[in-house]
Amino acid sequence: MSERQIPSTIDYSQVLPLSVPAIAKRQKFYAANGGVFAAAANNEIRIPVHSVNSLCDPAHSYLEFAVRNVGAQTFGPDIGGAYNFFTECRIEQGGRVLSRIQELNRLHAAVLSPCQDSSEGVSTEGIFGSRRTYTQGGAGAASLVVAAPGLTSDVYTLSRHNNQNYFANGDQHRFTMPIPTGLFNQDKLLPLPLVDNNSPITIVLTLGIAANVGCWNGLPGANDLEVFELSYNAQLVEVGNDVIEQFRGVQDMFGGQLVLSGQDWEYSAANIVAQQQGSVDLRCPVRKRSIKSFFWIAQSDDYANTGGLGPSTTYNLGFSGQANVDSWNLKFGSVVFPSTPVRAMGDSGVADAPFRRGESVMELAKAFGTLGFENPTGTLNTTTYCTDSLGIGDGDLGQGGAPTVPISNETICVCPNGISTEAFSRSITESGVDVETLAQDTFLTLNWADNVDSGLEAKVIHMWILYDQHYYFNRDGSITYSN
Repeated sequence: MSERQIPSTIDYSQVLPLSVPAIAKRQKFYAANGGVFAAAANNEIRIPVHSVNSLCDPAHSYLEFAVRNVGAQTFGPDIGGAYNFFTECRIEQGGRVLSRIQELNRLHAAVLSPCQDSSEGVSTEGIFGSRRTYTQGGAGAASLVVAAPGLTSDVYTLSRHNNQNYFANGDQHRFTMPIPTGLFNQDKLLPLPLVDNNSPITIVLTLGIAANVGCWNGLPGANDLEVFELSYNAQLVEVGNDVIEQFRGVQDMFGGQLVLSGQDWEYSAANIVAQQQGSVDLRCPVRKRSIKSFFWIAQSDDYANTGGLGPSTTYNLGFSGQANVDSWNLKFGSVVFPSTPVRAMGDSGVADAPFRRGESVMELAKAFGTLGFENPTGTLNTTTYCTDSLGIGDGDLGQGGAPTVPISNETICVCPNGISTEAFSRSITESGVDVETLAQDTFLTLNWADNVDSGLEAKVIHMWILYDQHYYFNRDGSITYSN
């Protein structure tokens, strides 16, 4: 007979360990290279983050900034919210680039935001990131949630986005967002006292062109949007010198280094010609030791990637289509992954065939590590996931040109694709595919069925890989990395 156990709720013998003495505080770090920024004038923002006695908690810290419309045209941000304004985010220290995300605004608008948000999450982001709040009703239906600041009583479905009248001339709104890069995207506090105070960790943001930020009422000028009053609002934990000396003791134990592990992104792009047929291998020149996930989208070369050469009312960042792709997979050197390609289009291989969204969505959820969750793919649904007025099988979804282009207050189509390449999903570091030592590049292979092509426009295939990265806080105050 087994011994009876005291339930934990009435077991008073276990006492939680005491914390080292510490003081929580908030500190704002400001841009060091100016006060007002615009896409074509002073477009790089540099924010140094440093402290001699405090740790930074990146999970509870965020960027805050204001945006002012100084042009004649009105606009509303794309689906990515605050991230729409920045095409790149880097983390630097001592002249070294430790982390870099290219096409940050496109990644969030076309992949991360639609796949990871819930309707409730979008409502919250309407408050802190000026994202359009959504309801289950259509335009004119009774409002189920409060509209974002400055957006009175407009009601939109889960597939509808900001209208072009959100920002009028002279309007300004405040935005907030976490820093999404590897060093700031891990679960350890940053040991700022171990960093050379003369070479602090620096957040570097690059503004994207105004025409790509969202949905405009007319073609904007290059500097029609001003970004100002930027600060990194850091949650700091002040500790005593004895704790800092313990950190230095850890460095000594491990060869003069304290190690933090995180995740980061690498971007590449390739082109496919109009009416591409058969099969094509798109090169992704990546050399990483552990690739966790691979994501890609298809967008028009003429439209969504050149700052609104078509009608200025289009969502240039978020809108994408599936380009009639029948199936796809990856090639890591001589290794084909998965061995059976991911299916996307209908069995008949014609443009109006049933779109096999089930397999694509399941693999996408696996790529995010959310398969089995209650809400594994965010706001994607039968309306938003690769659909528009021309039907789910139209190869020119995302190409630009009426009526496939979502304009102000219209349904927007997104078609992100993704796949997990990890052996042990999200449970351990460096369980992804190792391509560091391969002699061959990684390729994305797109396949079209017989008598089907990619659509009437040339397209850009945007690709992002998520990989493991390690950061080393060295005894000399420098930070290095390996991936």
